[in-house]
Amino acid sequence: MQSYRIAVGTSLLVILLLVVWHGLGMLHLQPLLLILGVILGWVGVFYLAFRSAWNRTLVDPSMTVAQMSAAALTLLGGAFAADGGRAMFLVLLAMVSLFGALRLRTPALMTYALGSVVGYAAVLGLLKLFKPQALDMQLEWLQLLVFAVVMPWFAMMGGHISALREQLKAAFRAVSESERMLAEAQRLAHFGSWSFDPVTREAAWSKETFRIFGLDPLDRGMAGADFRSLVHEEDRERYMRLIDRALGEGKEFDTEYRISLPSGAVRWVHALAQPAAHAEGGGQLLRGTVMDITQRKASEDQIRQLAHFDVLTGLPNRNLLMQLLRHAVGKAQRGSPLALLFIDLDGFKAVNDSLGHEVGDALLAAFAQRLGRSLRMSDTAARLGGDEFVVIVDDFAGRGDIETVAQRILLAAATPFKVLEHDCAISASIGIAMYGPDCADVNALIKNADLTMYAAKRAGRNVYRFWSDETAAVD
Repeated sequence: MQSYRIAVGTSLLVILLLVVWHGLGMLHLQPLLLILGVILGWVGVFYLAFRSAWNRTLVDPSMTVAQMSAAALTLLGGAFAADGGRAMFLVLLAMVSLFGALRLRTPALMTYALGSVVGYAAVLGLLKLFKPQALDMQLEWLQLLVFAVVMPWFAMMGGHISALREQLKAAFRAVSESERMLAEAQRLAHFGSWSFDPVTREAAWSKETFRIFGLDPLDRGMAGADFRSLVHEEDRERYMRLIDRALGEGKEFDTEYRISLPSGAVRWVHALAQPAAHAEGGGQLLRGTVMDITQRKASEDQIRQLAHFDVLTGLPNRNLLMQLLRHAVGKAQRGSPLALLFIDLDGFKAVNDSLGHEVGDALLAAFAQRLGRSLRMSDTAARLGGDEFVVIVDDFAGRGDIETVAQRILLAAATPFKVLEHDCAISASIGIAMYGPDCADVNALIKNADLTMYAAKRAGRNVYRFWSDETAAVD
C-alpha cells in the first residue's frame, strides 16, 4: 500500500495546485471540475486495485508505471483544457506527478519526462487546430523549449535522488542490523562498550553497559561525571587513579572492580580501557569495554571455599589449616607464643552408628558452631576430618589462657545436643602441644598434640592434657 499512499499524496498536491490555478483565473470552473473528477477516478481505481491485491498478479506490483501513465494523461488533458498559462501549469503539475515516481531509476524517469514533452507538443498541435484563438504560438513554443529542458533535468535529478535514497536506506538498514547484532552479542556475553571525553566530562554507553550498571538507558547523566559514584567505595580511589594514568600517560588499563547498583546490590566487573585520539582533535578520548563477571567471581569464591573450607562445618579444612599453621610457626620462631589443641569427640561413633550418618553429620555441624562460639576472636578452629578438630591459639600470656580455652571447648562438647529430633550426648578429649624444642615445626605440633589427645582419652575422656616428656614416654 506504500505506492497507493504516495499516489494519494501526489493527487492531493495536484488538486491543491489546480484550485490555486483556478483562483488565479488561469483555469475555469468547468475544466477544473473535469480534471478533479478524473483525478478522483484514478485514485478510486488504484485504491480498488491495491485493496483487492489485484496488483500482485502484475509484473509491476507497485503499479508505478500505471500511476505515471494515468498522471501523464491527466496532465495532458489539463493542458488542453486550460485557458492560459498552460506551459508553467504543466511544468508544476509534471513535477508534482513525478514526486510519486522518485523510486524509479533515471532511465524510467527520463522516459516519462521525454514522453511528457512530446505529449505536450502534441497538445499544442491539437490546440492550434481546435483553439487557435487561445494560442500565442511564439510564446507557446518558447515555453515548450523551456519545458523540454526542465523536464529531463528534473528527471535526472529525481533519479539521482532516488538512487541516493535507496543507498542511504540500505546503509541505514545495514548499520541498524549491525548495531542490533552487536547489542544482542553484548547482551548474551554480558559485555558492554563505552567512551569518555575528559574535556566535556561526557560519556557514551552501549545499552548493555547501562544494564550492567543497573541504570535506565534514558538516564544519560549518570554515564558522565557522576559515574564514579557507582564504583564501590573501596575500589573508587584505585579506579580513578587508573583513569587519570590512562589519560595522563596514554596507557591502557585492565582491571577488575566492584560497582554498587542503585538497588543496593554489588556487582563485579572487568574493565579494559585504552586512550584514543579525538576525532575532532584537541585531546584524547578514553574508549573501553566492561564485562559483568559477578558469576565468575561467585564461582571462584565457591571453588576457593571448596578448596580451603570443610563443606559440612564451614571450618577451614586440612589444606588451609596447614597454611595457617605454617604461618603461626613462622611467627613463633620470631618469639610469638603458639599452642595447638587437638580435639576428638568422645561417643560420636556410637551416635553415628546407632542414629545414622545424617544425624552424625548434623551433630558435627552443631559442635562446630559451638566450638566457634567458645573461642576468642584471635583463635582459629579447623576440621581435620571425621570427628577430629584442631584449634590454633597464638595470642596468650601463659598456660592459664590456654586452659581457659580448653575448658570452654569441653563445656561446649559436653552440653547435650538436640539434632534432627534426637538427643545426643558426647564429650571431648583434648591434647595440647605448645611450641618449643620438641614442637618446633608443623608436623611435630600436630603429631604431639594427637598423641596427647590419646593420653586424655586414657585419663577418662572429657579432659585435656598438655604434651610433656612423660606423655611421650607413656606412648
